[in-house]
Amino acid sequence: MHQRNDLRSKWVRKQAAKHTTPESIRQRIADENKKIRLLSDSGVTSDSMAEALENHHELIRVLTKRLADFA
Repeated sequence: MHQRNDLRSKWVRKQAAKHTTPESIRQRIADENKKIRLLSDSGVTSDSMAEALENHHELIRVLTKRLADFA
């Protein structure tokens, strides 16, 4: 489980680093929300699906904090 968290953190940091403007951050948050909705609507329930959802939620959390730092 520790390795999964490390991989998630690395992925989140890498993805978040791509967005340096408020506009870019807002767009990525919107895109992530769409991905979450699509994953949730798929009806698939597996460990990998749950992990993917957690990854997208974590990225939104990080980007939301970064966006707030701009304000």
